[in-house]
Amino acid sequence: MEQRRRTQTAGWYHETQRSLHGGLPLDPHADTHRDRFLLGIDAYANASLRRALEGRKDVFDMSLAAYRVFFPESVKVSREVTLSLYDRLSTALTVAQVTGVQTLCSHYAARLTPLPSPDASRQSNTRLTQITQYARQLASQPTLITRHGLQQLLEVGLSVADIVTFTQIIGFVSYQARVITGISALAGRPVAVIPAFPAVDDAPAENFPPPSSAWVSHLPPVQTTEATPLQLDILDQSHPDARLLPYYLLLAHDAAALREQSGIVNGILYAEAGLKDSQRELAALVVSRINGCGESANTHAEDFLQLTADRLTVNRLWLGVPDAMAVDNTDNQQQQRLIIRLVATLTRSPERFGPQDLQPLLAEGFSIAEILDVILATALTGWTNRLMQTLGSTDTPTLQ
Repeated sequence: MEQRRRTQTAGWYHETQRSLHGGLPLDPHADTHRDRFLLGIDAYANASLRRALEGRKDVFDMSLAAYRVFFPESVKVSREVTLSLYDRLSTALTVAQVTGVQTLCSHYAARLTPLPSPDASRQSNTRLTQITQYARQLASQPTLITRHGLQQLLEVGLSVADIVTFTQIIGFVSYQARVITGISALAGRPVAVIPAFPAVDDAPAENFPPPSSAWVSHLPPVQTTEATPLQLDILDQSHPDARLLPYYLLLAHDAAALREQSGIVNGILYAEAGLKDSQRELAALVVSRINGCGESANTHAEDFLQLTADRLTVNRLWLGVPDAMAVDNTDNQQQQRLIIRLVATLTRSPERFGPQDLQPLLAEGFSIAEILDVILATALTGWTNRLMQTLGSTDTPTLQ
């Protein structure tokens, strides 16, 4: 299926083919940025935003390192690693289009264009169609993904390691889109967009509060007795109990990706300065509630309660974001309501997020650095949600 030009937006719509009309990407400089994570948006920062970005330089450095892990200049395909560079960039472009962020679409289209497309066999077409459909669903509405979807990926030839990398890529580009959109808004520059997928409904209220059962992987995790020294080392860096936790053991199939992702998690959610810890936890809780990630929602709800003892806000979030917005006008509750509103907009519709969404927080006295932290926590939680709620769940058997 060819890409179709939408003249009213000067955007490219990608399905399964890589060729662009005339061979040109949307932006002739889309693949020339030195920083392939921020894609040059930091060049528009004023002095206050530059200081805020510098304060989170470690996060952006690790994010760029993660980009290089997922999208190197070449990928050696093997029996266990069948996810080619074409597959990776095609997936990234699909996710970028779901978010509607044109800068991101242009970049991944520019990187995809020179690559040879897969052969035209029925098997290859079926494989690419399945990959594209899965990426589109997971990027737009994670609750659409079931164990049957994972089974279909296995059936078209993806290995367990492929599926882990594939899911990480979908989560990473979703994260990248929201970071770019958020920083663009902080710089006073709404990002150029193409029509994105319609905003989806929040996860059903009847799913919350979720059960507190242990998370079980849908796919076979790495066995510590068979793990490589590198895998064990990265597991130990990721979490004190990572060798015992199925979530980390599964992600260890792509140890390089786990290393960068864990570093980003620690850099954003456990930063020693900036936004209050309780406000970071609130942002992560709201994202998880919208996306329907029960395991993550429980974790962040528990941490938020330990920091604030504010059970009313948690109970209202279980009912839904609108209920959580209906809070009393105390100073603390007002700040929470503003955070919830920003997080909800950025999570649901990043293509609609702009400077206007920041003004209420600025008027309330939030600093640029604190708002950047809200944006980063929101974007990151969307990434981890997509890993946790699709690669496993509570009390479910493992696929073979």
